[in-house]
Amino acid sequence: MKRAVVQMPAYNEADKLPNTAREILSQRVPDNYSVDLEAWVTRSENEKGCCDTMMAAESVPMEVFEAPVGKLSARNAAHSHAFGRGYDAIVSWDADAPPEHDGVLASLLSAVDEPGVVAANSVPTSLSRHRSLLGATVDAVAAVEEAVFPHINGQAHAITMEAWAAVGPFDDSIDQTSMKAVRGEEEFRLGRDLRRLGTVAQPADAKVYNDPRRVYCQVPIGETPPYCGDLGIADNYGGDDE
Repeated sequence: MKRAVVQMPAYNEADKLPNTAREILSQRVPDNYSVDLEAWVTRSENEKGCCDTMMAAESVPMEVFEAPVGKLSARNAAHSHAFGRGYDAIVSWDADAPPEHDGVLASLLSAVDEPGVVAANSVPTSLSRHRSLLGATVDAVAAVEEAVFPHINGQAHAITMEAWAAVGPFDDSIDQTSMKAVRGEEEFRLGRDLRRLGTVAQPADAKVYNDPRRVYCQVPIGETPPYCGDLGIADNYGGDDE
């Protein structure tokens, strides 16, 4: 029996994490896998209480850990912990990227079981829950970006532990308040290194929601949403949208 862990990095997401976590707990699991769920929460001074997201995570039956500041640092800590526990695969899953159906986790884990496959990418989509011109635009831009600059989608992906041992850890010395810098390391550098190592699969049915909220921070139309003030910190934890 193989063992996998789903790890959810979270920052300022008390309103999103529990629902996504419960949807993940309802996912089908391949017969040859056992799966654990963990939340890695970075505390935020911007929340009403010092530990709103932590308390929200603890309301769900999963292990909850306090993570260091910076998404790259948080993921390094989480993946190192998984390595120490002897897992065969890690699934990184953002708190604002709920699965589109109950077979997403099985699709990702089944893919990394194939010979030569070192990672499995999710398929983020905005239109499923945000049926608007913005949602359509985000999906179109994401498709073009993936075609021109293949990368690992931060919303959700699976990596074999053997592959992570070869390409990790992330360079957490970079400016982790910059969403561009974090994506460059977490998604693009990681994607390049994994593809040098082996095959990165992208199961067509591994669909997760791609929250387009960060686009509002980048397009100066109307009132700026309050979460844009944390751009690069809160947003880096929110899902690394395309």
